[in-house]
Amino acid sequence: MKTVNSFLQTIAIVILGVFLIQSCKKSDSSAPQSTTPLITEQGTPAGDISNGSIGSSGGSLQSADGNLTVTIPSGALSSTTAISIQPISNKAPLSLGSGYRLLPEGTTFTKPVQLTFHYTDQLLKESLPDFLWIVTQAADGSWNAMLKSTVDKTAKTVTIATTHFSDWALGKFIDFTLDPSSATLQKGQSVQLKLSGFSRDKAVTDNDELAPLIPITGDGFGLTPLTPIPPVESRLMDFKVKQWTMNGAAAPVSNSSGSLNASDKTATYTAPNKTPSINPVAVTVQLEASNKEGGKASYMVTSNIYVIESDLYVLLTIDGQKYEYFQYGVNGITPPDPTNFSSIICGTSDGRFGIQASILSTNPVGAKNILQFVFDNPSETTRNLVGFNKNGNDEMEFIPSQGVDYNINYTKRTPNAQQGCDLESLCSSISATMFTYSAGSNVIISGYFSGKIYEDKPEYSNNCQTPVSHTIEGEFRLMQIH
Repeated sequence: MKTVNSFLQTIAIVILGVFLIQSCKKSDSSAPQSTTPLITEQGTPAGDISNGSIGSSGGSLQSADGNLTVTIPSGALSSTTAISIQPISNKAPLSLGSGYRLLPEGTTFTKPVQLTFHYTDQLLKESLPDFLWIVTQAADGSWNAMLKSTVDKTAKTVTIATTHFSDWALGKFIDFTLDPSSATLQKGQSVQLKLSGFSRDKAVTDNDELAPLIPITGDGFGLTPLTPIPPVESRLMDFKVKQWTMNGAAAPVSNSSGSLNASDKTATYTAPNKTPSINPVAVTVQLEASNKEGGKASYMVTSNIYVIESDLYVLLTIDGQKYEYFQYGVNGITPPDPTNFSSIICGTSDGRFGIQASILSTNPVGAKNILQFVFDNPSETTRNLVGFNKNGNDEMEFIPSQGVDYNINYTKRTPNAQQGCDLESLCSSISATMFTYSAGSNVIISGYFSGKIYEDKPEYSNNCQTPVSHTIEGEFRLMQIH
């Protein structure tokens, strides 16, 4: 199996560390809540268009992906009209799935037509169907919510009625996630967390069908979204932050896990000066929702914050197991244990950027958990790595111990009718991003990668078995020496 050792030996050897600090400036709590609707650029075509002709007797048309159905009743059109559904990139706030441009744009109907969005559990992920609605974009780029969106949790649909064609999308009126949903901090560093959603425009009445989306700031009390109101009296519509906690301890709190201070929809977590025994640290916000009938429901949203000891690092996860490496020496930090420490080779040579991270031991002498990564023609971009099995020069390899190798290049083996084995040389899919890159010395290089690598064994070849896949994910922030 080809490795990157020959390349990495041309680069200066240093000793390694890992992670990009995420932090935010605290918002001005005295600033008033914005009343300006959110404006974005229009979506661009992003899929196959669906075409049809519908006359005065009515009919329906479904998007090519099956996720939107337009139903036009009898009498809505005076003559046969060619209509189309064009999937577009979804620029809506808190959007889900594709957006759709209904054409001819601006077409109006004498009777309301029905738009039915279909959703799946996979599309929702951790969101709740109770918080779905349909939104539309006006000509000025502003977004409006259809307050009378109807959710059918059995059919898994969201439906509205409209008398015009424009750009439409499925979205959520509130997002029960923390921003950031996860973070990695160096010891002593801080990160601000906040809830996101949309406030209700107080000028909107209970009978209105359309309301502008206004982003929530970190100010004020409660978390009242633009949400459908009567006649559905049981619909949850008022959300309040009940409590913030850090590993179960209510804020404000300060202990060996760090400190947490909170104010309504925002909180600031500060990492301790020593790596905590429980890592990552769980910062949780507890919310309480209520409806006009007096019913209540509770929700919990958590952000996991990983604390590391250096701002120069490689963080690696293989099948859920974490490995961390720190770039000691270049930033004045020394290994806490000189007999067992992480090491890195990092640099650019002949137009190729390479990293080798490993755990070195002096007793017994050796290396384990070796990660080798080469990015050919590096630049600040995102692309899929291409290994030598597909005539590329990129490399990704993980060697957890002697004789065990996971690689981006692998051989697919398929038994054939002649009791033989058909072979196909493949390259697994790994997406890699270089956030910052420069070919100079003493510069910071940072990036991210994720995908699959494959573990091969001699018995796999003997049994005509394809190597086993492993999920790999990693982040790095390193100082390039030369």
